[in-house]
This record gives sequence, C-alpha cells and structure tokens, in this order.
Amino acid sequence: MLAAVIGLGAAAPAWADTTINIDPADTGTTAAGFRTHVCDPNLGGGPFQAEDVWVFALPAAAQQGTFTSLTITFATEGGPDTEVITTTPAADRAIVGDKAWIRTPAGLSPSGALVNPFSLTSARAVITGTDGTFDLAQTCPASGGTPSPSLPVTGAAVSGPTLGKLAAMGGSLIAVGLVLLLAQRRRRFVA
Repeated sequence: MLAAVIGLGAAAPAWADTTINIDPADTGTTAAGFRTHVCDPNLGGGPFQAEDVWVFALPAAAQQGTFTSLTITFATEGGPDTEVITTTPAADRAIVGDKAWIRTPAGLSPSGALVNPFSLTSARAVITGTDGTFDLAQTCPASGGTPSPSLPVTGAAVSGPTLGKLAAMGGSLIAVGLVLLLAQRRRRFVA
C-alpha cells in the first residue's frame, strides 16, 4: 500500500507556474492619482522624497497562489525600461507572498502614453496558482522633490480657493445675511 501511495505521488503532475497580466483598469494613473494611498512599512514603506511606492496584489490569493516574479515595462524619454521583481528582495523592491512592491522615481504612470519621464506600459506576473489578473492595490506617492512633467490638463481650468475668492465669498454671505436680517425686522415692524 505504501508503494502505491508513493507511486501515485510520483505520478501526480506538478503545478506549473502561470503568467498573468495586470488588470487593464489599473493602468493610466500616476501614483498620486491612484485611488488608494497607503504607505505600509511592510510593503515598501514611505512616503519618500521624490520616490513613489507601487504595491501589486493577487485578488484571489487562495486560487492564484503567490507571486514568483513581476515584470514591469516603463516607457521613458530614453526608451523602454523594464523592471523585474523576484523572490530575492532588494532595497527598492520585493515580493511578499501574494503582494509585491517597487519604489520608482516620482511620477511614473501605468499607461501607454509617455506623460512623465516614466510611464508603465505593461506589467505581467508569474504566479504559483491559476490564471486571472493582478491588481495595482495601492500606492504611496512621493512626499516631494523635483516635480515631473505631468499630463496636459484639458477642459475648463479649475483652481482652488484663493484669499481673494474667500474674501469675496465671505463678503457676499455677510451682505445676504444683512438683507435677510433687515427683511425680518421690517416684517416684525409691519406686523
């Protein structure tokens, strides 16, 4: 019986690694523009001056297993730049089970268009489990440093409140309040 169990174990196929791509919905954003900002000391840390941290995750870890490697290709002003994250940790990148992170110069963008000195054009991963896609889970945008060129702004210009705008709005509210106060007093006087 022991020989049969050993024979079956030897005859069982080994799980092959699977190559998957990043979810296309997670491309086309800068670290600062991505919807989820978390600076996790276990996943790259930060925030860092002039460096962004990108964290990738397997959304179905029970089925997909863990990352074996990630290959990320950036378009740069000098041509394509491919970064690889493996199970051998480095100071600026690492795989942590079903998550992986990399630190890059500030302003990288996961899109096909060259909008910054670097932009992510593609990302693929080798995983121990079955297929699917992986996600850009969170980013930790840079805390400062030299700004990178950014996407051109289209549409109507929008700016935040300035001291002049706030003063004008405050003055308008005071004027409206005075008009209402006078109207109420006049109403009491007439009644």
